[in-house]
Amino acid sequence: MLLRKAAPIMLGFSMALWTNTSFNPNKSARSNVTKTQKALSLSSFQSDYKMKWHRVATDYSAFSLVGKHNSNEVGGYETHTGHSVFGIRIGANRIDVNTKYGLPLKAIHYENTSYLLDYNDCEGNTTHATYFIDDYYVTFFYDLHKNNIVRSIIWINAKTELSKRGYYSKPSNELRTGLEDLMVDLINHERVIEGLQPLIYDKESNPIARQHSNNMITHQFFSHEDHKGNHSNDRLTAGGVNYYWYGENIAQGQHNSIFAHEALMNSKGHRINILRQEFTHIFVGVCFKDNGAPYYTVNFYSK
Repeated sequence: MLLRKAAPIMLGFSMALWTNTSFNPNKSARSNVTKTQKALSLSSFQSDYKMKWHRVATDYSAFSLVGKHNSNEVGGYETHTGHSVFGIRIGANRIDVNTKYGLPLKAIHYENTSYLLDYNDCEGNTTHATYFIDDYYVTFFYDLHKNNIVRSIIWINAKTELSKRGYYSKPSNELRTGLEDLMVDLINHERVIEGLQPLIYDKESNPIARQHSNNMITHQFFSHEDHKGNHSNDRLTAGGVNYYWYGENIAQGQHNSIFAHEALMNSKGHRINILRQEFTHIFVGVCFKDNGAPYYTVNFYSK
């Protein structure tokens, strides 16, 4: 018997994304500008598939990933403007994808469950589309803030995609770290190509964000205000973070950091946080529901 479900990622793209930003009125901003962070966070990241992402580019400006399993390339992610993947150039228009490939997939099937795909946000805007091309599941992400250009492309070969038993992967500490670290690199890529300095990864503060993600799951809420009435600035203060400007993005429903990041970049408030010039530091906390769905808390601040 074939069960049918709506893919959680599509239900959560806009409804499950929230942001806030403010400053600490009791602290003065630094006058000096943080020096550009040259080193990237890590060379590889555990993914939600049976593979690891490996960074190809040597800097943030030309960010791309190769997915490898047992030394075999089984996936990829491209963001570099002008590069072409499956005949579609990064920077092309959504119409080019529609003209070449037509209608996207209606569903992806994992074992006895069919996950229905919806590519629109809560306002009816098409944010991405997934196709089955040459034995790969290929997703084209569109930029709603730049005339619907193709902003990035991810592809996973069919065997790797369908090796998952469900829409989400089995939670692990390695996967959590991989999702957190990759989110930082994705955000820093966006900042650099927009002429901003990359954020310093305050990885030691990740447990602060993880706790909020865990609280959202445990106490069944989705908000910047937690079950005790505390907000993001309260959590930073309690965690000993010395800040002036602060902000927070949260997300849930997306099955990995690439899909979550692409959704955040298509949401105006979250995009503003990601590209806010005042921010100098970042930390990220991921926790998983029992079904493997990750909850993200992304904290930004400047000292």
